[in-house]
Amino acid sequence: MHRVVVVLAILCLPGPAFSQAAATHAVQVLDLQLAMRAALRAIEVCNEAGFQAGASVVDRFGVEQVTLRSNMGGAHVGEAARRKAWTAASFNLPTSELEQLNADGGKADLGAVPGIVPVGGGLPIVSLSGDLLGGIGVSGGGSRENEAQCARAGLDAITEQLK
Repeated sequence: MHRVVVVLAILCLPGPAFSQAAATHAVQVLDLQLAMRAALRAIEVCNEAGFQAGASVVDRFGVEQVTLRSNMGGAHVGEAARRKAWTAASFNLPTSELEQLNADGGKADLGAVPGIVPVGGGLPIVSLSGDLLGGIGVSGGGSRENEAQCARAGLDAITEQLK
């Protein structure tokens, strides 16, 4: 009987040797309609500035949700936008900040990460409570600064819904 009580106590009492991480995690997911709205608004702003751009939105894991391209956007703009979105989501930083880290004497060896695009035009998408939801990237906007502005416009179009 004593042995049964000891075994039950060991199994029931929390302890560092027996504690485990949660088997599952709950995450917020960006709705497809919001992803499409953000990408479309980013392209509209670039078009208004005279550029044929592409915009992409990825989820928090870097998986593409939507990629759109202006009618006359180059063949490369969709993939470049997707990679910028992936980079922003992966690092949870604007790609312009990664560009600066990479330029400052190589403080960040970003060339070692396949697929990374440390060039302005990508922004993380973060909920109002601070949870990473994904990333948005824009390419073909004429300059890194313009692309970042277009991405910001896309993000601004959905900010109210990011609870």
